[in-house]
Amino acid sequence: MPTLSIITPTYNRAPYLKQCFRSLEAQTNHDFEWILVDDGSTDDTADVVKTFHPERFSIRYIQKENGGKHTALNSAHPFIKGRYVLILDSDDYLIESAVQKVIDAWTRFADNSQIGIITFLKGTDAQHPVCEAPEYDTPVEIMGYRRIRHIRTDCCEVIRAELFLKYPFPVFEGERFLAESALWDQVSFTHKCVYQPDVIYICEYLEDGLTNSGRAMRLRNPRGGMFTSNLRMDRKNHLRARIKNGLLYSCYGISTGVGVKELIQSSRSPLLSAVCMPGGLFLFLHWRKQQ
Repeated sequence: MPTLSIITPTYNRAPYLKQCFRSLEAQTNHDFEWILVDDGSTDDTADVVKTFHPERFSIRYIQKENGGKHTALNSAHPFIKGRYVLILDSDDYLIESAVQKVIDAWTRFADNSQIGIITFLKGTDAQHPVCEAPEYDTPVEIMGYRRIRHIRTDCCEVIRAELFLKYPFPVFEGERFLAESALWDQVSFTHKCVYQPDVIYICEYLEDGLTNSGRAMRLRNPRGGMFTSNLRMDRKNHLRARIKNGLLYSCYGISTGVGVKELIQSSRSPLLSAVCMPGGLFLFLHWRKQQ
């Protein structure tokens, strides 16, 4: 049984998959499996995958109808054999020592039941991280810590498999996007994370990638936005972030047509959502005008 399960959701990224695969072949430690979930690609992804013949780790290739990255991650659940899960986007890759660094870190923290996630750094290369943390090797709150310390959320999280399986991404009819932070935020209610100072994940921000889609993507998927914003209104979060997400929760909720009373009653913080409702309405009208 592998220690690590690496899950790669992919959609029409055939030209980039070879680089992703080569980075896994080049690992100094092959104690992992690769679960590749094809989210309804219409390019030659399937043909490219047929050319992959690793000798030191296993590949499981799953094909499904297009439903968005979060649904692809859900589809990997029945096939996970590892104790820990790392999500690797198909247009990114890992440095050669990434798996070894992950296993070394979890060897040190595996017996600490309060640790649910170990967070490594992403970078444009191994020397240039796109995110940094002020404290390393110290258990910290997942949700509030990021907001208080102004840490970019674009990191490489490695989560205990039982927690990944415990919190499948909710799926909303007609919506194809839900941020991965929905998972990390749910874990934050019961567990902490530890940051590591190593860049192990090399990312490339493509023009048509999810990272660059921003507000437009979220406005097309308002129920997912409501779900995430509602989580972040919890008292575990920093007050400023709670207010921001109260405004977003109201804005997304109004755009879905949900009634004001229902929005307030279904909120994690009814009082805060009620206070933020006028501002959320203003934000909704402002964004709609800009479209």
